[in-house]
Amino acid sequence: MILTDFHTHSYCSDDGVASMHDMALAGAERGVSIMCITDHVDIDHFETGGLNPDCFSHWDRIKEEYALAVERLGGCIDLRLGIEFGEANHAPGMAQSIAEAEGLDFIIGSLHNLWDYPDFFCIRYKSEQECRELAKKYVEEHFELVRLGCLDVLGHIGYAKRYMKRRGFDIGLEGLEDRLEALFKLVSESGKGIELNTSGLRDNTGTTFPEKWVLKLYREAGGEIITVGSDSHRPEDVGANIEDAYELLREVGFKYFTVFKNRKPEFIKL
Repeated sequence: MILTDFHTHSYCSDDGVASMHDMALAGAERGVSIMCITDHVDIDHFETGGLNPDCFSHWDRIKEEYALAVERLGGCIDLRLGIEFGEANHAPGMAQSIAEAEGLDFIIGSLHNLWDYPDFFCIRYKSEQECRELAKKYVEEHFELVRLGCLDVLGHIGYAKRYMKRRGFDIGLEGLEDRLEALFKLVSESGKGIELNTSGLRDNTGTTFPEKWVLKLYREAGGEIITVGSDSHRPEDVGANIEDAYELLREVGFKYFTVFKNRKPEFIKL
């Protein structure tokens, strides 16, 4: 079986701790064959929700780190270069320019915060009603991301649940099935995809992003493109629970998963 990990972060992300070389080497040692470094490019400041005009200022550093890693790895792993693009819909012109950067294999389009809000990590949730209202807004903003077009897959759908649960509110995307079905139909018709992110299996959330029932909605809406990623920020998490993710894909009816090269999808049989 070919193991892949298409959501990883080096120290080119503010919350990363290791070089691209060390992250990729850890992947190779774990049996990962194809891996993509997807360091953060976040349009908004995570604490304030305000525009971050310097969000892409580290691109030259990212390219240099990537070239050095590839050279040092000597072909022991197929290492590709991407970004996790946060809140691209909050500055469409800037986002389109960033998405056209030379050398990108892959773009994850993520929402870590909503219009005029900080990162979900920073919100001090006060009630179940507040959480449900934010979850609804969260789904609706994904339509903006897809229509913008400068992404390959939607990242970690259901991300907000992690932080709501930590505050005592176990709120996911239940009750939003109709909007999720419409979203996934738009994703499929736009030639885009989603990712299956395993990070929630390593924390108190106890689930993938998206959860199984949401993943099933995507498949039933005609979803074909799906990448698998650990969302690792340290070497010991590279490749974590990838086999579990493959099994989940099989359970909901997928025959293939996806990797990207030069922003084009490649399908690998499960």
